[in-house]
Amino acid sequence: MSRACPHKPFLLVAVFAAVLSSTATPWASAQETTTDEADLWAPFRLLAGTWEGRIDGKLGTGRGVRRYEFALDDLYLVVRHASVRLPQEKSPAGDYHRELAVYSHDRERDVIVLRDFKIEGYVLVYACEVEPKRFVCTTEHVESGPGWKARLSVEVEDRYRMKETFELAPPGRDLEVYFTNAWTRVPDLAD
Repeated sequence: MSRACPHKPFLLVAVFAAVLSSTATPWASAQETTTDEADLWAPFRLLAGTWEGRIDGKLGTGRGVRRYEFALDDLYLVVRHASVRLPQEKSPAGDYHRELAVYSHDRERDVIVLRDFKIEGYVLVYACEVEPKRFVCTTEHVESGPGWKARLSVEVEDRYRMKETFELAPPGRDLEVYFTNAWTRVPDLAD
């Protein structure tokens, strides 16, 4: 008759842990942040925080607020946006617009990708060209809007001011400025 080893559960866990630690896995490398990757986010770090500003465009003028926040060990930059245009000549009904956007680093292509989820049901997927205080994101794909294209350009003037231009084009047309935004950082008690 064999006796059960009282240390068997511990030994199994130890062997399992040893195997896992010695085996290279794709998800393990995905969680490591390299120095190059940290530098990759440097132009975006100035955006972290809350901003408010004026919106001018084809549908009239309005006011907006947005928050940029790094998430999941700084692998993603999440943006929450809301803006209001009161009823006016260019927009008789007015507008309350919301969106959620996520910037990520596509390691395979070594490019920053922006996925912008609009309240109207569109998802714009952009590839971004990044410079120290400027980035330009051009759509690669628009969900629920086949043939449409867009470009988002952001220029960070300093820690407290940035400008944004959004261009849009229906199928078969050239990009035109749809709106411009002038954003000012909302003071934070930690500043």
